Amino acid sequence: MKVLKKIIKIIVVLFLALLLGLTALDIYMIKKPEQDAKKKIDGMEEFARQIEDLTINEKANVIGLGEAAHGNVEFQELKLDVLKVLVDKYDVSCFAMEMDYAEGVIINDYINGCSGMTIDEVMDHISFRIYRTEEIRGLIEWMREYNDLHDEKLSFYGFDLQNPDVDLALIRDFVKENSIDGDPTGAFEPFVNGEVSLRAESLNHAFEELENLRSELYSNKQTYQNLYNYDRILECIENVFRARELSVKYAGDNGMVEGSGYRDQMMAKKVVEISETLGDSRMMITGHNGHIGYAGNFVRTMGSFIRDELDDAYFAIGTDYFITKCNMPDSRGKRSVHRFVSGDILAYQAKDLGTYYLDFSRVGKDSDVYRYINEPIYTGSLGESYSILNTIRQDTVRIYCEPDYLYDSMVFVYECTPLNLLAK
Repeated sequence: MKVLKKIIKIIVVLFLALLLGLTALDIYMIKKPEQDAKKKIDGMEEFARQIEDLTINEKANVIGLGEAAHGNVEFQELKLDVLKVLVDKYDVSCFAMEMDYAEGVIINDYINGCSGMTIDEVMDHISFRIYRTEEIRGLIEWMREYNDLHDEKLSFYGFDLQNPDVDLALIRDFVKENSIDGDPTGAFEPFVNGEVSLRAESLNHAFEELENLRSELYSNKQTYQNLYNYDRILECIENVFRARELSVKYAGDNGMVEGSGYRDQMMAKKVVEISETLGDSRMMITGHNGHIGYAGNFVRTMGSFIRDELDDAYFAIGTDYFITKCNMPDSRGKRSVHRFVSGDILAYQAKDLGTYYLDFSRVGKDSDVYRYINEPIYTGSLGESYSILNTIRQDTVRIYCEPDYLYDSMVFVYECTPLNLLAK
């Protein structure tokens, strides 16, 4: 009996030692990239620029601005800062965001003075909660004020396809206002109320009704094409069908890969379609770094699909932080603030330089800066969800990559602060 107790004690001691060892190793793996990045890069002052002095490829028709994290003030403020420069210096006339198509329709009507909504009502139609902020509100109001003062108007688009509730609402209003027979959106109420998913078989009849409306609008174009919103309603209908296909792909055995790849491909298609309507003017698009950049983990990105179509007429600007306190939701939707360190040596330079812009094409090959943009370094990447695993294993919120492989340029912020969301 004494021998057995002794063996148990030894096993417990070994287990605790292993646990302590793994904990120490985890802390080391978290802290080592942070400590390694805390050094000055010689010559950075020669290439770092203020946002108002940013440069882009003159061939670019579409300029993408990423965000390393959705839940920070600085990356949302950056959208307007960059938009102002691009409108003033690079003939950008269109701004598009990672939000659903119909939400962009509502915002576009508002900034062009043809909406009966208040800005508060417009903000209520944004389904991606993280964009219901004072920063995005300020961007929309700036675009409206700009259009009030200029003959050449700015336009606003959404290019995502995850939340078609507003698409359905615009379709319903269009049918009612134009006395078109039937109510093709009524059968979608279980989805709108959150009772079923878009892929539910119980919605088959609803999609049949929507298909009937689509066929009616296409086949009798001469009758309907002069109706206000005709083309945009057709796009809303297409977006609902794409949203269902996305839902189906996410549900498969390889759902995350198939769903994410399909989503980015469809977003890229929409961006290219919008760009083709702009003539000689340019557009700016914004979304997470994981969409804007040329490569991602496991799946192709929106940026890679756009590059296939536009070649160097697409210009990708990534972003990163060194330290962030990020507003993130857990699996139940409860939001809280979490601190992370990217380990990005380029972002660490912003501690002394302040927020800065780095155009990779202008970095001399014989400089130390060139080395760091062309060899793997740690960068931050936070999505719109948090789990304790993100804190324990920070490789889940870091990417080890060559910056020049992912983007054409980047904006670096030393320390980011958490967003405050507008009340629902």
